[in-house]
Amino acid sequence: MNYKMKRNFFTLLITCSILLLPMPGQAKTHFADLTTKRYKQAAAFYHTLSFHKGEQNRKRWLQCIKKFQRVYHSDTKNKVAPHSLYMLAKIYGEMFARFHNEMDLDESIGYYEDLAYFYPYNSLADDALLKLGILAAEHKHDKKRAEALFARLITVYPSGDMADDAAQQLRKLKGVATPAKQDKPHLVPEKNPPPMVHLNQPIRFWSNKNYTRIVIETSKPISYKEAFLKAEGNLPRRLYVDLFNCRISPTFQNAIPIRDGLLKRVRGAQFNKNTVRVVLDTESVQNYKIFSLSNPFRVVIDVTAQKKQQPRSISNLPTLAEQFGLGVRTIVIDPGHGGKDPGAIGFSGLQEKDIVLKVAKKVADILKKESPYTVILTRDRDVFIPLEERTAIANTKEADLFVSIHANSAPNKKAKGIETYYLSLATTREEMRAAARENAASAKQLSDLQTILQDLMKNSKIEESAKLADSVQQLMVDGLNKNYQVNNLGVKKAPFIVLIGAQMPAILTEIAFISNKDEEKRLRNDNYQYALARQIVAGVKHYVKNLNGGI
Repeated sequence: MNYKMKRNFFTLLITCSILLLPMPGQAKTHFADLTTKRYKQAAAFYHTLSFHKGEQNRKRWLQCIKKFQRVYHSDTKNKVAPHSLYMLAKIYGEMFARFHNEMDLDESIGYYEDLAYFYPYNSLADDALLKLGILAAEHKHDKKRAEALFARLITVYPSGDMADDAAQQLRKLKGVATPAKQDKPHLVPEKNPPPMVHLNQPIRFWSNKNYTRIVIETSKPISYKEAFLKAEGNLPRRLYVDLFNCRISPTFQNAIPIRDGLLKRVRGAQFNKNTVRVVLDTESVQNYKIFSLSNPFRVVIDVTAQKKQQPRSISNLPTLAEQFGLGVRTIVIDPGHGGKDPGAIGFSGLQEKDIVLKVAKKVADILKKESPYTVILTRDRDVFIPLEERTAIANTKEADLFVSIHANSAPNKKAKGIETYYLSLATTREEMRAAARENAASAKQLSDLQTILQDLMKNSKIEESAKLADSVQQLMVDGLNKNYQVNNLGVKKAPFIVLIGAQMPAILTEIAFISNKDEEKRLRNDNYQYALARQIVAGVKHYVKNLNGGI
């Protein structure tokens, strides 16, 4: 073949290769087709194994497992992904029957669980639940779990093709005879059952390696209980919360991966007809706190790891960082309210959310310019952030100080002045009123919250928060009084939701009464806003300076 013929041959070869490649718009389809093709190949391999009933070569079965695992992990959104999980569970089940290895049974259960949790809308989800119930009853001898799984299947998939089988299995476990003529499971309605509560939105979380906050929001207040389940088989130690008289949509039943070193994942599911179970698969959780909040009702779970003690220097002399007050590295500034929540509104229409954002930004700017601290704003624009999320931001950023900025309001339009709060039980009517307003809570809800706080405050930085509040309050009043006349209302304590669970000294300062005409007018002034910000910064600096005995 001469040179010209070779060149023409290779040109033709390259052209054909290019034509065979998928176009950009076809890449996704091509990839999906490849995944489907691999699934069919894995299925063919499985059928070959199944055809040879006496196949006792475990390596061959493991080869089949790897083929389906490859299909699933290559594209978890492909239509064959849930079928791959089902086949993995099925094959491990058959391996258990052949080789009597308990680990194969656990793997089978694990894959059925993944199918039910990750693909609740798939037609195989109820098949997986039925299989899980049968395995729990026949091989794990766990009657309660089997009953719960069958009941869950009937509740979540009442029209599914497995509902009849689940009902029959449930009757069998309970020792109830099967009705002679009954096509669908008959559930006797309760007399005047209470209205069912629903989860309002997917489970939310904020996380770092030492702390995770989980929030479960429901349409109405509910009762709940929590407990730990020991690790068993391939299942880790789990913290679960049962929400009673509650329903969860299949939309919210997908497992949420966390993998922060504390938790592997969190998942919610319909445990039985009237109970939603939220499960936290743990890795290194040492402690947890659980409490509820209102308006809207939500259950909050804080889990923490045991922080390692930093080794002390051989010398007892303070470190260079301590000498310059650098024990504080990160400060979170929280402008109250925002978005759909305007906060208090003044006589001429000034909204609390707007004025506190301006002051908070000025505080952040001054701190960034004049200190070595990392400064984080919970919001830097007009957006709504739930109270529990603000504390979670501070915890996950491992903040050393948390300062929430608000403007006060009172029925008495002559009320004026500055006051600063730290987390504790309210003891006066004024403290209760302030907490009720900022929490948007009723008197009864606030009373319930105070009961919750008696336990929650045991590990809070109450003493340090009180010192921070004192520094900020005193420096604000002293500094502003040089050019303005302000009323010192002092340091107070109250159960503010935004301070609950803070793992650092945390305060809430009310910079003025927006309900007072004179103070509202003053708050509009940019110079006064800057003066307020300057004195909040002075209070923070004074607190940090005295952290190490005034060094």
